[in-house]
Amino acid sequence: MNKNEVIATLNSAILSHKKWVSNALALIEGVPLDKEQVPVNSTECEFGKWFYSVGQNLIDIPGFKDIEESHDKLHRTYMEIFAILFGEGSEPSFFNKLIGRSNKVVAANRKQAMGKYSILERQSKTIITQLQQIEKIITAMNDKQFEKYFD
Repeated sequence: MNKNEVIATLNSAILSHKKWVSNALALIEGVPLDKEQVPVNSTECEFGKWFYSVGQNLIDIPGFKDIEESHDKLHRTYMEIFAILFGEGSEPSFFNKLIGRSNKVVAANRKQAMGKYSILERQSKTIITQLQQIEKIITAMNDKQFEKYFD
Protein backbone atom coordinates (compact mmCIF):
# COMPACT_ATOMS: atom_id res chain seq x y z
CA MET A 1 0.00 0.00 0.00
CA ASN A 2 1.48 3.32 -0.99
CA LYS A 3 1.16 6.68 0.69
CA ASN A 4 -1.59 7.93 -1.62
CA GLU A 5 -3.64 4.77 -1.05
CA VAL A 6 -3.39 5.16 2.73
CA ILE A 7 -4.43 8.80 2.53
CA ALA A 8 -7.33 7.87 0.22
CA THR A 9 -8.42 5.20 2.73
CA LEU A 10 -8.35 7.71 5.58
CA ASN A 11 -10.38 10.19 3.51
CA SER A 12 -12.85 7.45 2.64
CA ALA A 13 -13.22 6.64 6.34
CA ILE A 14 -13.97 10.29 7.08
CA LEU A 15 -16.72 10.33 4.46
CA SER A 16 -18.03 7.00 5.70
CA HIS A 17 -18.36 8.24 9.28
CA LYS A 18 -20.20 11.35 8.11
CA LYS A 19 -22.56 9.09 6.18
CA TRP A 20 -23.08 6.82 9.21
CA VAL A 21 -24.16 9.83 11.25
CA SER A 22 -26.66 10.90 8.60
CA ASN A 23 -27.89 7.29 8.29
CA ALA A 24 -28.51 7.16 12.03
CA LEU A 25 -30.59 10.34 11.85
CA ALA A 26 -32.55 8.95 8.91
CA LEU A 27 -33.15 5.76 10.89
CA ILE A 28 -34.51 7.79 13.81
CA GLU A 29 -36.75 9.73 11.45
CA GLY A 30 -38.22 6.49 10.11
CA VAL A 31 -36.56 6.34 6.71
CA PRO A 32 -36.47 2.75 5.38
CA LEU A 33 -33.06 1.11 5.60
CA ASP A 34 -30.73 -0.13 2.91
CA LYS A 35 -28.43 -3.07 3.56
CA GLU A 36 -25.39 -0.72 3.54
CA GLN A 37 -26.87 1.15 6.51
CA VAL A 38 -26.82 -1.87 8.80
CA PRO A 39 -24.92 -1.10 12.01
CA VAL A 40 -22.27 -3.80 12.06
CA ASN A 41 -19.56 -4.20 14.66
CA SER A 42 -16.39 -2.19 14.27
CA THR A 43 -14.39 -5.02 12.71
CA GLU A 44 -16.92 -5.64 9.93
CA CYS A 45 -17.32 -2.20 8.35
CA GLU A 46 -14.99 -1.29 5.49
CA PHE A 47 -12.79 0.92 7.65
CA GLY A 48 -12.63 -1.73 10.38
CA LYS A 49 -11.57 -4.39 7.90
CA TRP A 50 -8.75 -2.11 6.74
CA PHE A 51 -7.84 -0.96 10.26
CA TYR A 52 -7.48 -4.52 11.57
CA SER A 53 -5.50 -5.73 8.56
CA VAL A 54 -3.33 -3.42 6.44
CA GLY A 55 -3.90 -0.50 8.79
CA GLN A 56 -2.04 -2.29 11.57
CA ASN A 57 1.17 -1.39 9.75
CA LEU A 58 0.57 2.16 11.00
CA ILE A 59 0.13 1.18 14.66
CA ASP A 60 3.30 3.03 15.69
CA ILE A 61 2.12 6.37 14.34
CA PRO A 62 1.20 8.57 17.33
CA GLY A 63 -2.55 8.61 17.82
CA PHE A 64 -3.31 5.67 15.53
CA LYS A 65 -4.14 3.27 18.38
CA ASP A 66 -6.60 5.82 19.80
CA ILE A 67 -8.79 5.48 16.73
CA GLU A 68 -9.71 1.92 17.72
CA GLU A 69 -11.48 2.92 20.94
CA SER A 70 -13.27 5.83 19.25
CA HIS A 71 -14.35 3.60 16.38
CA ASP A 72 -15.66 0.90 18.74
CA LYS A 73 -17.66 3.49 20.70
CA LEU A 74 -19.21 4.84 17.51
CA HIS A 75 -20.41 1.39 16.48
CA ARG A 76 -21.76 0.62 19.96
CA THR A 77 -23.72 3.86 19.97
CA TYR A 78 -25.23 3.14 16.55
CA MET A 79 -26.25 -0.31 17.80
CA GLU A 80 -27.82 1.31 20.88
CA ILE A 81 -29.86 3.61 18.64
CA PHE A 82 -31.03 0.58 16.69
CA ALA A 83 -31.96 -1.27 19.89
CA ILE A 84 -33.93 1.73 21.17
CA LEU A 85 -35.86 2.00 17.95
CA PHE A 86 -36.43 -1.65 17.15
CA GLY A 87 -36.22 -3.42 20.50
CA GLU A 88 -33.62 -4.55 23.00
CA GLY A 89 -31.74 -7.62 21.95
CA SER A 90 -32.05 -6.80 18.27
CA GLU A 91 -29.18 -8.16 16.27
CA PRO A 92 -27.83 -6.78 13.01
CA SER A 93 -29.12 -9.89 11.22
CA PHE A 94 -32.59 -8.77 12.28
CA PHE A 95 -32.05 -5.82 9.95
CA ASN A 96 -32.85 -8.03 7.00
CA LYS A 97 -36.46 -8.02 8.17
CA LEU A 98 -36.47 -4.24 8.39
CA ILE A 99 -34.78 -3.33 5.14
CA GLY A 100 -37.18 -1.53 2.87
CA ARG A 101 -39.90 -1.30 5.48
CA SER A 102 -41.01 1.84 7.23
CA ASN A 103 -41.25 1.30 10.98
CA LYS A 104 -43.35 3.34 13.32
CA VAL A 105 -41.35 4.40 16.31
CA VAL A 106 -43.02 5.73 19.42
CA ALA A 107 -42.17 9.30 20.33
CA ALA A 108 -40.43 8.36 23.59
CA ASN A 109 -38.11 5.97 21.77
CA ARG A 110 -37.39 8.55 19.10
CA LYS A 111 -36.49 11.12 21.79
CA GLN A 112 -34.19 8.63 23.55
CA ALA A 113 -32.59 7.72 20.21
CA MET A 114 -32.00 11.42 19.48
CA GLY A 115 -30.08 11.65 22.75
CA LYS A 116 -27.85 8.82 21.55
CA TYR A 117 -27.59 10.52 18.17
CA SER A 118 -25.99 13.55 19.84
CA ILE A 119 -23.39 11.21 21.32
CA LEU A 120 -22.87 9.59 17.92
CA GLU A 121 -22.24 12.99 16.34
CA ARG A 122 -19.56 13.82 18.92
CA GLN A 123 -17.94 10.41 18.51
CA SER A 124 -17.85 10.81 14.75
CA LYS A 125 -16.25 14.26 15.05
CA THR A 126 -13.59 12.76 17.34
CA ILE A 127 -12.82 10.03 14.81
CA ILE A 128 -12.68 12.52 11.96
CA THR A 129 -10.22 14.67 13.91
CA GLN A 130 -8.09 11.62 14.71
CA LEU A 131 -8.08 10.49 11.08
CA GLN A 132 -7.18 13.98 9.89
CA GLN A 133 -4.25 14.07 12.34
CA ILE A 134 -2.97 10.72 11.06
CA GLU A 135 -3.36 11.98 7.49
CA LYS A 136 -1.28 15.07 8.31
CA ILE A 137 1.46 12.93 9.83
CA ILE A 138 1.54 10.61 6.82
CA THR A 139 1.45 13.51 4.36
CA ALA A 140 4.45 15.09 6.11
CA MET A 141 6.49 11.88 5.82
CA ASN A 142 9.00 11.50 3.04
CA ASP A 143 8.90 8.25 1.06
CA LYS A 144 11.67 6.65 3.10
CA GLN A 145 9.88 7.39 6.39
CA PHE A 146 6.59 6.04 5.01
CA GLU A 147 8.15 2.89 3.57
CA LYS A 148 9.27 1.74 7.02
CA TYR A 149 5.60 1.10 7.82
CA PHE A 150 5.10 -1.06 4.73
CA ASP A 151 8.45 -2.82 4.22
